[in-house]
Amino acid sequence: MSITLSSLILCPIWISMAQIQQGGPDEKEKTTALKDLLSRIDLDELMKKDEPPLDFPDTLEGFEYAFNEKGQLRHIKTGEPFVFNYREDLHRWNQKRYEALGEVWSHKQLQPCFFKF
Repeated sequence: MSITLSSLILCPIWISMAQIQQGGPDEKEKTTALKDLLSRIDLDELMKKDEPPLDFPDTLEGFEYAFNEKGQLRHIKTGEPFVFNYREDLHRWNQKRYEALGEVWSHKQLQPCFFKF
């Protein structure tokens, strides 16, 4: 009987401790408020903050690229294939640069060829 009585006495303490360890009701409210605040942040705007302007050339030569005799897109000075990560840690800017280069290539009246990187 003493084990059952001590269990009944300690049970509310164990429940309280479990609520504290799991965050309890106050922590759930804080978590909900934090999630609400984070959902209001426009990550695109934050990423644009330190990003260079999205002004890209309108010619392949402006990008310093040309097609070689094999139809491969190569850098004019180095001869290297296209580099997507032109600027480290600026994925959005690199993606926009890639899209701008694709637009230049698609609007150009070139002999049928394929991008070979």
